[in-house]
Amino acid sequence: MPRYFFHIVDGRTVRDEEGQECPGLDEARAEAVASARSIMREALWSGRLPLNECIEIADEKGQILLTVPFREAVTIEE
Repeated sequence: MPRYFFHIVDGRTVRDEEGQECPGLDEARAEAVASARSIMREALWSGRLPLNECIEIADEKGQILLTVPFREAVTIEE
């Protein structure tokens, strides 16, 4: 099973050195969305909503395969 790395980008890049095995890129994207929601949930406790951050999904060679903006992880209702 391939290993994907989920780097958090918030003005700087926090690299995921461990990675996680996922069956494919669709499952890795779902994991990135869940992680973004979790990060935003924690940030809300301090009064922040980091919609401009993103998670970059990289393969084992370090190539960025997909970028998941935090704002794509939620539906914003006005």
